Amino acid sequence: MNKDNLIYRRLMHGISFMIPFVVTGGILMSISHLILGSSIDIFLNPNTTLSSWILDIGTLAFSFMLPILAGYISFAISDRPGLVPGFMAGAIAYTGGSGFIGAILGGFIAGYMTEILKKGFQFLPKSMQGLKPMLFFPLFGTILTALLMLPVTFLFEPTTMTLRAFLSNIEGIPLILLCILLASLMAIDMGGPINKAAYIIGLASMTSGESSKLMAAIMVGGMIPPLGIALTTTLFKNRFTKIELKQGKSNYLMGLSFITEGAMPFALKKPKVVIPSLMLGSALSGAIIGLFKTASPTPHGGIFVVPLMTNWYGFIIALISGVILSTLLLSFLLKETQREENVS
Repeated sequence: MNKDNLIYRRLMHGISFMIPFVVTGGILMSISHLILGSSIDIFLNPNTTLSSWILDIGTLAFSFMLPILAGYISFAISDRPGLVPGFMAGAIAYTGGSGFIGAILGGFIAGYMTEILKKGFQFLPKSMQGLKPMLFFPLFGTILTALLMLPVTFLFEPTTMTLRAFLSNIEGIPLILLCILLASLMAIDMGGPINKAAYIIGLASMTSGESSKLMAAIMVGGMIPPLGIALTTTLFKNRFTKIELKQGKSNYLMGLSFITEGAMPFALKKPKVVIPSLMLGSALSGAIIGLFKTASPTPHGGIFVVPLMTNWYGFIIALISGVILSTLLLSFLLKETQREENVS
């Protein structure tokens, strides 16, 4: 297996385990802002409100984001022995301020350090083999990983703070341009490395627990390809085969659920026509998100989390506009492509 692809797969392994925590935490934190101060003194104390209780739970779920990310990157490298060092690396990144970048680096450090320890402890007699996964690997792995995280924290804590401040304060034309870029990147390879790189940037913008405008742009940009394909197959049936028409129907649900991969078969068949059409639709939707300053509290959920978004109406306008533009472009370009094929 290609080494770069292996690193990418291990990174995505950690992210896949992290996302449910971010989604749960983000939704709970958003719900807390929608609920008035209803007292729950029956369960807690008289000074606690339902909204603050839900906010605390959501914040707690969100705080597991970086330890889970680093822990399961390490797990992907060295299996169970790497979990404790990995979780500790993520916790150090969280408390030390190196953030998302530190957690990713910490996960790989913990995983490879555990692999080194596995080889280093091969000399132990069989009577002590049971102690390795229970004692030696987690203990020495954590110590060594924590030591190696010191320079990571020193180097990346200022960078993370600067990046977080930039992403939090970006407004106006720079915000719109960045939203256009990230949204259009979601439609290039539709679930591939470029798509995931844009998604990781969105995740990084959410590490402080606040709703993210960039994530809203990324989400709508990832929803445009399958929905654009679905609407085109519905309105312009003569551009597609019977199999493609059936695939197009399933893209409605995938698109609404923010699953971009549904558009991939269509893009692979005619990439020069389909990909630019979908990218332009996603870019338009990203621009509208930036214009309305719509922000998402979660990195997933699609249409089902729209009510929790800041300026949610901007997301609806962006989604409809992007899908319409992509559909119009596809209907025209696929028709022209068909004519060229018939002539030849």
